[in-house]
Amino acid sequence: MADLLLFCLSPENPYLCKEMKRTCIFITGLLLLSCTLQAQEKKQPWPLKMVKKLMTTLDSATVRGTDPRYISLPEKGWAVELRNVMNYSFVNLEAKELEIESIDSWGAKTHSGPAVSAGVWIGYRGYGLGLSKDIVGEREIKSFSFGATGGNYGVNFRTKEFKSNTPELRVEGDFNDDGPLHQEISWETEAPLQVHSLFLDGYYMFNGKQFSYAAAYDQSLRQLRSAGSVVAGAMYYRSWITYENPESFPLIAIMNNVGKIKFKQASIGAGYAYNWVPGYGWLINAMVVPMVTIKNRLKTYTYEITEKGNLTPTGSQSYTNHIDVNADMRLSVSYQWKHSYARVYSHYNYFRYRKADSHGHTSDWTVYGAFGYRF
Repeated sequence: MADLLLFCLSPENPYLCKEMKRTCIFITGLLLLSCTLQAQEKKQPWPLKMVKKLMTTLDSATVRGTDPRYISLPEKGWAVELRNVMNYSFVNLEAKELEIESIDSWGAKTHSGPAVSAGVWIGYRGYGLGLSKDIVGEREIKSFSFGATGGNYGVNFRTKEFKSNTPELRVEGDFNDDGPLHQEISWETEAPLQVHSLFLDGYYMFNGKQFSYAAAYDQSLRQLRSAGSVVAGAMYYRSWITYENPESFPLIAIMNNVGKIKFKQASIGAGYAYNWVPGYGWLINAMVVPMVTIKNRLKTYTYEITEKGNLTPTGSQSYTNHIDVNADMRLSVSYQWKHSYARVYSHYNYFRYRKADSHGHTSDWTVYGAFGYRF
């Protein structure tokens, strides 16, 4: 543990920054607090007594109602993690019902490119705080995430923003004068496009007695035997796609003069999750939750370009889409030693919108890796 902290604070650490250095110092303080709590069983100041009482409450709440043959509580509650996250987002826009007979559809697509961040996290029984820093990325990306897991529930909140200066435009139709010849032509253009996304999802596991979501996704519990559970889930997704500037006029023209799109969607669904224990310490989890939208609203903003090259707003229109189907899928592989653990898991979301003359979809794929040490 000391070697880990020394590395975080060492000038040789390639990911060292002021924020991460402060975080490492904060972790050191919590380590000292933990040692103090363990060393002083008697005559403790009241703040330490309150902290220890809270820890005891979390310990009992974490395993309340579980079957000890299937789920156990690790001896040490505090944990520090080194985390690595890779994320990839894709956006596709398409317009139909065009006035040009030879063209069936045209649109645009862009992506965030693979973005990689590294960070550190500290917490007790799955509840904690972390800090990360982007280290690899093709685009300018800003992101924030928070998650919490309990005996039979999980909650996740994420925001993401990225900017692309070269979206790929695409035209599909019959372009041969001598006869029909269906073609798809694509090219890149300099058209600044920004994508802002917000994700909020929560899940409830009905078999919390034998199945542990926390064992698979934050290792605050141990899954001793294989078990599965029916899952109820809810999700809220909000996205802003903006490209309302003169440089993006080719894209605005392709999208029937739309220069900004706001999209809100709320979904509920049910699925299944399974924890497979192939051997001691190992745990493989798969979860699939199809969802049906209960709120699906779209608002578009239209623009026109003036003779001087300026972009002028011409109005906006709101749409309420019909019921649609989305999906949330997760896969996790982890291994737990006595006082440490490692995990890798992936998470995939797919959302789509549509109106009479256009439609589109966004997809978000994330892979998480972590190594943790309990103390």
